[in-house]
Amino acid sequence: MSDKYVLFHSEGCGSTFPVILLRLFKCPHEVVNLNYEDTTKRKDSPELRRLLEANPLAQFPTMITPEGGVMTETVAIALYLNDRHGLGSPWSTSELAAPQLATFYRFMVYIPANIYPTVTIVEFPERYVSVPKDASVTLDEVKKWVSDESSKRRADAWTLLETQLGPGVKGFNGSFLLGTDQPTVLDVYMTMMAHWSPYPRYDWFKENCPRLHEVAVETMKASVVVRQVFEENGLDAFMGKESHAKKLDNIP
Repeated sequence: MSDKYVLFHSEGCGSTFPVILLRLFKCPHEVVNLNYEDTTKRKDSPELRRLLEANPLAQFPTMITPEGGVMTETVAIALYLNDRHGLGSPWSTSELAAPQLATFYRFMVYIPANIYPTVTIVEFPERYVSVPKDASVTLDEVKKWVSDESSKRRADAWTLLETQLGPGVKGFNGSFLLGTDQPTVLDVYMTMMAHWSPYPRYDWFKENCPRLHEVAVETMKASVVVRQVFEENGLDAFMGKESHAKKLDNIP
């Protein structure tokens, strides 16, 4: 048993999302920072040994609960923290209407199922393909084919999301994805993932997903904590020209 969460984190990675939630919900926690490349190469360090003990796959995020349970997968951690600590906060899903709640769960799973895998494949195609020595094509050629097709799939997934969420869609008239006047954790997650939209990254996103782009900008403005953590992690594409986030009512 412990009195705090332990989150293994690498700057600018998907573990940024749980960092935000731990701060938003004011959960006692320790963030163990590791370098992504050093972790991939298994470069020995006390921090890496702690991570491997908790999760032999050395994934980000990996989180240890105060009770000693090990959690992985970004959305699983997010839903757990939201369920356990979000009630009574401005981030709680308890006040969502049934159609909003259904949409919330659908797209909290849609994003890691349809968008996140394409990010990994595009950035690291060599993890997913190999070419025999006597093949008539090179590894670089195959990697390019895989990366190009994954980029198309990623664009399609974002385009569908643009038609399903945001102000004016399905009678959702608020400023955020579910038609609320304040962001939910889905808005925060989408905003993080939008930093890895198709190339040319931010131009493509603004041109092809203008509704989602506006939500990302508004999400950055809505919470000081959200803005600070994104900025600390180099994920600052949607901050605009303002130097400080404004606060919506009761939003930290």
